[in-house]
Amino acid sequence: MPSTPNTLPAGFTPALPALILLTTIFFANFLARTIFGPLLLPISQTMGQGLANSAKIYVFLFSGYSVSVLCTGFVSQYLGHKNTIVLSVSLIGLALLGLSWTHSFPALLAWVICIGVGAGLYMPSGVVTITETLSSAYWGRAFAVHELGPNLSFILAPFIVELFLSTIGYSLLFRVIALCCLGLAGVYYHFGPTTKRPGVPPMLGNIRAIISKPAFWIMATLFVLAVGIEIGVYNLVPAFLTSERGVSREDANIILGCSRLLALFCLPATGWVIDRIGYRQTLYLCLAGTAITTSLAGIGPLWWTIAMLGLQPVFVVCFFPVGFAVLSLVCPQNTSDLSVSLTITCSSVLGAGLLPFSMAWAGERIGLSLCFILLGVFILSVSALAIKNLHIPQNS
Repeated sequence: MPSTPNTLPAGFTPALPALILLTTIFFANFLARTIFGPLLLPISQTMGQGLANSAKIYVFLFSGYSVSVLCTGFVSQYLGHKNTIVLSVSLIGLALLGLSWTHSFPALLAWVICIGVGAGLYMPSGVVTITETLSSAYWGRAFAVHELGPNLSFILAPFIVELFLSTIGYSLLFRVIALCCLGLAGVYYHFGPTTKRPGVPPMLGNIRAIISKPAFWIMATLFVLAVGIEIGVYNLVPAFLTSERGVSREDANIILGCSRLLALFCLPATGWVIDRIGYRQTLYLCLAGTAITTSLAGIGPLWWTIAMLGLQPVFVVCFFPVGFAVLSLVCPQNTSDLSVSLTITCSSVLGAGLLPFSMAWAGERIGLSLCFILLGVFILSVSALAIKNLHIPQNS
């Protein structure tokens, strides 16, 4: 029998166990998707696909993810946010089990869509659980802790993939992650916090209340840019290092994992930075730093590229705590989960799906180095203009 619903505390310390559990689930959610970056070249070779065609994995993965995120309000309205999170991590586990026995590329893409659908159910309910568990004064700090989940996955995924590739293959890797996801589903079902507010379905009236606000579109644009760097560029780094910098696949994956280490240590300081310089200046700092380091990664010798790839994540990962906090402020409070759904739908389709596919296609023609340079210039220009016109309530 499941335990009775937990009482949701308002302070940061009492809410920490629930926050750690959510962060662990977020880690598993992201790990199920980030492994496809280090696996892109091995899958290409095993399935006999070119780089651009293999990059369709990201389009299918984040198409399923985006549709799921957009429709998750219907699920959470009926099941509640706690059970939606349980369903999310369970579907990821079952889809990974199916993927582990797949040997054709079309079947692989079908299971990848299922992984995306399962993963997409989590984020809106996870954000609502955090905002209802803690008072708004702690949101920046809480989201900084929550973001440790994906950033740990970015660090560990290349090393985990190399461990399995060098021993027993990636099929068993899928099964191990699947069993971990199913185990986490059981833990959260028994011990996860229960929120009072039901999910908000994407009905026309609810959507209109959000999209009528210019601030929402500005934040959606910023999320597209940040996700494009965090996920889209991350997935192409091994291919970039092997094809244009002469690095072996094994060394490329090690570099990829190590490039995220500095960001992991800097992320907890995001809440402190927000308190000191405010939301707007933190957004400027994160996106400008991200854009500049992305461009510089495409210039110079290998050691310089590695240095920029290590510095870039420091800026991009620190965007998300302030980004989600600002998004919660600029949108109607009773529709926070739907605003997250709409934002993630845009950023997943454009930033995490189409961007890496487009860069892989362009990279085969003009080189990934030039793609990195142009992307950084574009992000710097667009983000500066967007943040200048952003109105933030309770702005500090």
